[in-house]
Formats: sequence, structure tokens, C-alpha cells
Amino acid sequence: MPMTRRHLLQGVAASAALWSGRALARPSLARIMVGFAAGGTLDVIGRRLADQLGGNFADSVIVEGRTGAGGRIAIDATKTATPDGTTIVLSPSSPIVIFPHVYTKLSYDPVADLIPITPVCSNAQTFVVGKAVPESVKTLRDFIGWAKVNKTFYATPAAGSIMHFQGWAFAQQAGIEMTHAPYRGMAAIVPDLLSGTMPTSMAVTGDIRQHVESGALRALAVTSAQRSRFLPNVPTFAELGFDQVTGVDWYGLFAPAKTPQPIVEQLQQMVHAAMKAKPVAEFFEQMGFDSYTLDSKQLASRIQEETARWAPVVKQSGFQLDN
Repeated sequence: MPMTRRHLLQGVAASAALWSGRALARPSLARIMVGFAAGGTLDVIGRRLADQLGGNFADSVIVEGRTGAGGRIAIDATKTATPDGTTIVLSPSSPIVIFPHVYTKLSYDPVADLIPITPVCSNAQTFVVGKAVPESVKTLRDFIGWAKVNKTFYATPAAGSIMHFQGWAFAQQAGIEMTHAPYRGMAAIVPDLLSGTMPTSMAVTGDIRQHVESGALRALAVTSAQRSRFLPNVPTFAELGFDQVTGVDWYGLFAPAKTPQPIVEQLQQMVHAAMKAKPVAEFFEQMGFDSYTLDSKQLASRIQEETARWAPVVKQSGFQLDN
């Protein structure tokens, strides 16, 4: 029987319905890989998202910790997983846009091995001083003057992170010498700032906000392009003439390369819906994070821009790691 236009359209509609059914078919289990310790910020964000995606994208969604190597182990586990959407990774921006410049032997290619799904939140960093810095230092200009005659250090949650290079860029622009002191997370930095063991930090805003509000720490500048709604009285680095420090960290979800586009889009839509759920929105507010979503192509463009932006900074710093 000859195929009519009606038959053709019916066939196309049937094929679309079949593909849609496959794309929307709900697996029994999905995993969000997290490369940082249980109970940490990234782990808790992952669990909030898993609670919202469970029963929607998959019958059950769990967070699986693959800790170590600054998040690289979790990314490696994701890139080799079956590309069907049941294994995704929640990663900070540094392993995606900065590590390619830091590591001479990086075991993954963020562009070739991963498909961006969406970012979920962003946070500015805050440059804070603690007990070890005289109380007379109340502004960034005060600090620069003090640092020109006093040897000082700045702590960050990890070597090779965005905070590491923001601190380096600030020191270069200010004409001061600050030695980087890498820690394993903000949880270890805050007590040292409060006790006076460590003078300064390029810190995660949410982790130091309560201590700034209490007066125990002094916030001198934030790295965002505009003032942070969480610390509205603190100027930006750009306001003070240090535009090279501007930039925020963000946390994003990624799927293995070759994951079908309909599944990526399905995950994106469900995550965007989850971000509006009250438990997730309240959590981000309490933690000092800004909810932040993009589609896959927009996130890919941001990754390309930020990778290019940090390349010369890392090179000029001379910092490099083999493994």
C-alpha cells in the first residue's frame, strides 16, 4: 500500500511518542557522585537534590561519596559510568575550569568526558581577617598598608581552587606578598581565624557570615560583581579597584559523555523544578548560597569563558601539580 502523508505523520508521531516514553522511563536507582566528605556543603546539597529527584527522575536517588583528589575521583567515576543518566556528578567549578591548567596529568577532559546539565547554586568568596590582624585594620586599604610591613598568609579550602588564585591575583594587584596556606575545607580554617593562628582567608561566604555578623571576623571585600545580599555592607573587590579578583564559585551537575540529549534535558528540567522546592530554597538561603540555574548550552558557554579567563592567571602564578 502506498504511504500517504497521513501515514507518514502518524509514523513520525508514533516514533516521537516511543522515544519520549524511553526518555521518560523511570529507572529504579540513580546516583549523584560527590567528591567531598559526608556532611560537607557539597554532600548536603547533593542530598537535598536527591530527596527531590527521588520518585521523579528515578524511584530512588542516592548520594555516593567518592572523596579525595579535590573532587577528581568522583569525576573519574562519572566519566566511565553508563551514559544513561543514572550516574551524574555534582562538582564545584574549580575541577572543571581551573584544574585543566593546574594539573600536568589530569585524568579527565571536562569538555570531552562530561556533558553539563545545569549549575544549581553559586557563592561569592569573602576576604576576611581574624584575631591575628590588628583591630585598626578595618578596610582593604588598611590591610594593604599593614601587609606591606608584615609578613602574612591567606588560607583557602584547597590548593588549585578558585579561592587560591583569587588571593594570588589580589596580592599581585595590591603589590603585597601573601603566602598561600591550603587547608582541607573551610571547617578547619574558621577555628584558626578565630584563634589567631591564621590571619586571613579568601573564604566561602556562607561559612564565615555568622562570625562576621558577630564581629569575630572582619570582612573586607567580596569577589562577586555586585555586593552580596548576605553581606550588603561589604564592598566588592571591583569597587575598590581590584577587578582581577572578581568571580564566584558555582556547583554544577554533569553527566557522562554520550548521554542522550533527551535524558540531559529531562534531568535539567527536574533539577530546575527541584531548586524551587521549599527545602532546597531554604537550605541555600541558610547556607549563604544563591540559587543559580542555566541550560546545558549556557553552562557549556560559561565553562569555555571561565576556562579561558583563568588560564593566564594560573600560568602567571607558576603553580602546577603533577597529580
